[in-house]
Amino acid sequence: MLVGHENAVETFVEGGRGGRLHHAWLLAGPVGVGKRTFADAAARWLLAGMPDDFAVDDEHQAARLLAAGSHMDFRVLERLVDEKGKRKAGIVIDQVRELGPVLQGTPVLGDWRVIIIDSIDDLNPNACNALLKVLEEPAKATVFLLVSHSPARLLPTVRSRCRLVRFSPLPDAAVERVLARHDPTLDDAARAAIVAVAGGAPGAALAWAGLDLAALNAAIERLAGQGGGAVAFARGFGAATAMARFEALCRLVPARIAAAVRDWPSPRNLRLYEEAAALAGSAVAMQMERGQVALALAALLGKIETRHAKVA
Repeated sequence: MLVGHENAVETFVEGGRGGRLHHAWLLAGPVGVGKRTFADAAARWLLAGMPDDFAVDDEHQAARLLAAGSHMDFRVLERLVDEKGKRKAGIVIDQVRELGPVLQGTPVLGDWRVIIIDSIDDLNPNACNALLKVLEEPAKATVFLLVSHSPARLLPTVRSRCRLVRFSPLPDAAVERVLARHDPTLDDAARAAIVAVAGGAPGAALAWAGLDLAALNAAIERLAGQGGGAVAFARGFGAATAMARFEALCRLVPARIAAAVRDWPSPRNLRLYEEAAALAGSAVAMQMERGQVALALAALLGKIETRHAKVA
């Protein structure tokens, strides 16, 4: 269920009801703030015939077909999964070409067809060029909802053919509502710990709901300024099941070093923060080796300079 982003909903609904629905919408913003959730909700609303309520009832025929993955006027393009269960590096041209037969003629079950691409950032160059041709000659009664975490990296020719809708991080209270709805058994302390590091991204908060963030924070605190135990600490992030914990680490370590900078803004601490923020900011997007990244972040933590140590 979509929480927040009322301006995006209002813009999309006004376009639909006013007969001015653009054929391509670029949904831009940080990872995890709700862009895909909005895209799914917008698709349901369109395919349900634009009812009064943007939040379409789960028992509506369109919603039931979408939930079953059998709606004939709906497609999703995303990175495919390989034989080992891992997401492939990008969306390839064959996936875009497979839309050809879908886009011919008119919608089958209603007035609209909807294509979600999550994310358009994942298209390789050939796939992006193929999509550009589709956007240049849009099919009738077809809406593309293009999720983007880094819109500045897209081809200007692609951006120019889309209506841009920006998504910002949500207030902590909204993220807390998402968590409470997802897992009512979370106690107040656990929920507050997750919200504090989620950065306004409910997607991140949900991914971390099952983690013991208190234990991870304690481990980070033990490393800070100590310079030992980094290798043992890093071993816990290499497993395939440790992705959510790794993403939390990439938020928590820069935050811990930033706290050290506030306490003692020495040149060393400032440099450590810059290095940690740069590494953590690119590690997930570039699919860097998690154990090595964790080891590097632990090493940076160990070099933190404290006011007490400096005075001594």
